[in-house]
Amino acid sequence: MKPKYPLFSEVVLLQDIPTHNLKRGSVAIVVEQYAATEQQQYGYSLEGFNVPNVTVEVDESQVTSTEQWQKEMEILEKLHRLSVVKLVHLESYIEKLLNEELTDLPKVS
Repeated sequence: MKPKYPLFSEVVLLQDIPTHNLKRGSVAIVVEQYAATEQQQYGYSLEGFNVPNVTVEVDESQVTSTEQWQKEMEILEKLHRLSVVKLVHLESYIEKLLNEELTDLPKVS
């Protein structure tokens, strides 16, 4: 398994990192990659948070690509415009899609 984010790629934090006063949605650059952990995730060192001399270490699950982040933000904006009835229908449809994703995963032997 190779790292999801190559060196010098731009990523977005998916959660706050209070120790460095960084917020979800902060953008950074991958400056180092680490071998997979027990959870089969890669680790990354990130820099460039508009905070000088700060390097933050994160697991792969704590970041996403800027493209993915932007797409998710566009979807969220659309969700805010839906009625409650449509949101209930959408939630049901999303559950169906997630179940399909689980059944489409390759079997591990």
